[in-house]
Parts: sequence; C-alpha cells; structure tokens
Amino acid sequence: NGSAVGSPIIKHLHCPVLILLSFTFLYLSPSPFSFFFLVLSIQAISFQFTKEPKSQDALHGRSAMLRCEVSDPANITYIWFKDDSRLKNTERRFQEGSNLKFISVDRQLDAGNFSCRASNSATGELLLSTTASFNIKWLESGGVTLKEPVSDGEIESSTTVTLRCHIDGHPRPTCQWFKDGVKLTESSHQINNKERTLTIQSASLDDSGLYYCCAKNAAGHVCSNHNFTLTIIDSSIPRAVVTPEDQVVMRNDEAMFHCQFTAEPVPTLEWYHGNELLINKSRVFLLSNGSLLITQVKPRNVGDYKCVGRGITGSKVTLTASLLIAEIGDMSPKMSKVFVADTVQRVNCHPPRGKPEPEVWWEREGQKVPEEGRVHQEGQDLVFSPTEEGDSGVYTCVAQNKAGRRIKNVTFTVASNEQYFNVNVQNVNTPHIRRKKRCHSSNSQLWIH
Repeated sequence: NGSAVGSPIIKHLHCPVLILLSFTFLYLSPSPFSFFFLVLSIQAISFQFTKEPKSQDALHGRSAMLRCEVSDPANITYIWFKDDSRLKNTERRFQEGSNLKFISVDRQLDAGNFSCRASNSATGELLLSTTASFNIKWLESGGVTLKEPVSDGEIESSTTVTLRCHIDGHPRPTCQWFKDGVKLTESSHQINNKERTLTIQSASLDDSGLYYCCAKNAAGHVCSNHNFTLTIIDSSIPRAVVTPEDQVVMRNDEAMFHCQFTAEPVPTLEWYHGNELLINKSRVFLLSNGSLLITQVKPRNVGDYKCVGRGITGSKVTLTASLLIAEIGDMSPKMSKVFVADTVQRVNCHPPRGKPEPEVWWEREGQKVPEEGRVHQEGQDLVFSPTEEGDSGVYTCVAQNKAGRRIKNVTFTVASNEQYFNVNVQNVNTPHIRRKKRCHSSNSQLWIH
C-alpha cells in the first residue's frame, strides 16, 4: 500500500507555449490483482520572457546593460547569476530594476556567462533565461624591450637585433614601429605583427636610435609607455678597457699609468705628454701591456698625459690623466681665543695649499675630536655646543696629505660669567685692566697673540 506525488517541473521551451506538468501515482498491492493509476495534468505558465540577456560586444572600461523582462511583471522577482552563482550588487555592477547594469565592464571580472531568473511570489512559478556573455574588447599599453640578443650591454655591428612591443589587446592589435619619430615600413624592416616584433638582420651604426611602437584595434589606439634606445657599437672603433687615473707622487718617486683598448682588429696605442709623442727613453718606459712608467719624477714631468687608441679605419679614442708632485704648504701660526662659558662657538681651521687636497681634522691631547657630542667637529670646524670651563686647553688642527703633515695649535680659555675682564679695544695686542666690568655678552671673545 503506497502512493507518491511528483513535484512540479518547470521547463522553459524556446517557443510561445509554456506548460506545467504534474504527475500523480497510485499503486495498490497485488493481492490477488494489481492496480496502477497515472494522472497527468497540463497547465500553462502564467508569464514568459519578453526580453532575455543576449551576448554582445563590450569595451573594457565602458558601460553596458543586460536586459531581463517578462510579459506579466506582477509579483515577479528577478535574480541575476554569473556562472550559476548569484550576483551581489557592487558600485561597478548592480541590478537596476530587472536589468543588470555595468558602469565599467572589466575584462577579467566580467568574463563568464550571465543569466536571469524570474519568480512569481504568488504562484511559485520560476523561469530561467538563456545565458549571455560579453565579447570584451580591450587594449593595454606596454613597453619596448630587447628580445635578441639577450644582453643590451654592448651590441656590435652586424648583430641581429629583435625588439618586442608589449602592447596587448583583444582583438589582436595591429602594430606600427617608429625610430626617432619616423615610421618604419615592412619594405625596409622585418615586422612580425602576430608576435609584435621588429627585427634588424644586420645592425649598423645607422640603426642606433630611439625605438617605440603604437598599436590599435576596436578598443582604441595606444603607444608604448617605455621606449628603447638602441646603441650599435662599431667593432673597429677602439673601446677603453682600462682607463688611466690621475697620479700624485712624491718628487723622485715613480708614476705608473695604465691604459688598454679593444677593437677588431687590435688597435694601436700611443702615449703623449702634452702634444709630445712619447717613446722609450731615460726614465720613461712604454710597456707591452700599454702602461706608461715614469721613474724619478721631476717637475718637468708634471702635466697631462694622453693615451690614444687608433682603429684600422682611422678612428681614435683619447683618454687623459694628470701627473702632479705632492706638496703641502705651511699652517698659520698658533693662536689663542677666549670664550664666555655657556655659549655656542664654532672655530674654523683653514687648510694649507696642497696637492692632493689635504685632509683636515681636530685633536685634543692626541685624540681626534668626535663628529658628534657637545664638543665635535663638522668638516673643518670645531664646535662647542655650548662651552664649559672644562673645555679650556690646547686644541690642534691637523692637515695631512701625501706630502706630509702640518699642525696648528689653538689655546682656548673659557671664562665663567662670574669673572671680570676688560680689553683695550684700541690695542688688542696689549690687554690691560682699566676697571671692573661685568661681562653680560653671550658671545664675548678675546684674541691673544
């Protein structure tokens, strides 16, 4: 003894007729006879779609609309799906009435199939629309890069060079190439529009320049956002491998300049002192590796030295370095200064003339003054921030270079605000007391020679 009632099945046929099928089954136990009953009822759906979403072209970043409407909108609720998942409204994409509106189509977020479901809250009837999708057209800029050779460090003449344009889009954009603002043609260059490449089979010096690309499709027209500067090197022109450096040596010491070039074929190398071509002679030696050695340097040897590399085509490259004899001048005589306590003071040490430029620093009792703290040095200045009575004493300004070391002692006396002194301003070399006077200036100084 049993019976079963089938649930309603709703089917949307692609014709004007909509039907609702329901089944009722009755089964009686076979003793002694079996009975089976089937009741089939057919009922028309009370509404149908008048507008359904349709697949369409769309531009990335532009607006679009998918429509969904039924014949009798009373009691109808619409829900939108993407790939069988219910859509949630966002600022960019949301349901407007029964339709799905796109403020800005996105080629990644809006890829897929969209459908609309309409339901009648009074009858419980449901209809599901056909699916629709976007053919999204887009165009995105990119840069120009070197595809071949792998390294762009040095590209010699006769090398095959391939540049790639990284502009991409749908449908595939057509590409144009430009060099220094002039459009390149397929008759003079190998252009692959599918791969968006430009190939120069045997590059020459004339191919050097700034390259960029532009592309267009149904979505628009853009040019590369990063261009490529191609530099072709003539292998016959000498290129410096080792560059000579300026030399400062002591009198009667030796000086060595190093210089090397590379080219095909191997270039010649010459040394000049000023405009004089150098050859091997007393105290001047041209070494096989291209270096120049000068022994027992004298004042007549100082000046500019030029290393010249010459290629087979007559092209030349000149590198210059100087030779100086080290020297250092004298410092000014020692001096003394008086400061008032609790004031900020800055004392400069002027370095003597010297080659090379002397390094300068301050010392106290043989220890270098630090670069930070209350008493410190900033460059050539000794800074008290502020002064204290314990700062009184001898400080040494040191100047040193390859030629030697020079010093200058400065005696500082820090007077407290409770001390009294006076200076005859008309004869600073002979200070004497005229009368007691309290010092209120925060920056009073006394020079004593």
